[in-house]
Amino acid sequence: MNDGGMFKRVIFTCDHLINEMEESLRKMEQNSKEQMLQLFEQMMGSYEQLEITALTIDGHRQKGNIKARLTRVKRELQDAKTAVEFEQYEKAMEMLEYHLIPALKRFQEGLFPK
Repeated sequence: MNDGGMFKRVIFTCDHLINEMEESLRKMEQNSKEQMLQLFEQMMGSYEQLEITALTIDGHRQKGNIKARLTRVKRELQDAKTAVEFEQYEKAMEMLEYHLIPALKRFQEGLFPK
């Protein structure tokens, strides 16, 4: 697959993860701890798919930058999951809304520099 096709796959996968995060944000207030942990497991699976897809872009001049950005997203996603485990739901919601979703949107925008 050429780089254009890979970029489209990365964008699609990133959109999917953002949508999962936004949906989880809406569901968090009405779900139990176990259900929220399942949502975070799904998000981690989508993150892993994004990482695999994004790192297959051949010759991308900012491959190290991509890895660094995705590593930060993974760390924050794990921190938000830990917050849920300790029943700090408000903190987890803030991390999704104010850190993770904006970071992924910036990541997407950075794939196509102006």
